[in-house]
Amino acid sequence: MQIENILTSEVVDLTSLKSFFSSDKDSLIQLVTVYLSDTKPRLALLKKSMDNVNYEEVRSICHFLKSSLGLMGVSCLEEITSLEKRAQNLDPEPIIKERLQPITKVLDESIVEYQRILDQLQAL
Repeated sequence: MQIENILTSEVVDLTSLKSFFSSDKDSLIQLVTVYLSDTKPRLALLKKSMDNVNYEEVRSICHFLKSSLGLMGVSCLEEITSLEKRAQNLDPEPIIKERLQPITKVLDESIVEYQRILDQLQAL
């Protein structure tokens, strides 16, 4: 299987990865590995905030994730940006929790998808 056949997804937009790294398997593996290792623990912390909101943690995680979500084609960049501002403004907890739900779902799906892609790249 070739890299082009692996870089297909209904979950994430792989346009950036294809344009910058489509012929560089090692860089793709590194990039996906870093995305997974950075995102998984931060997602766990965001999920904890769905029970008890930690405003500074939510703001900080959202700020950190903005850069990788754009490159990795994860579809919640606008929502993350909005949530970062809401957490910074100390919006009421129910609003923060409501905004976290769809974001955590999208991040979960992206992690599963990128793990699939990584497994296939490593098998090449």
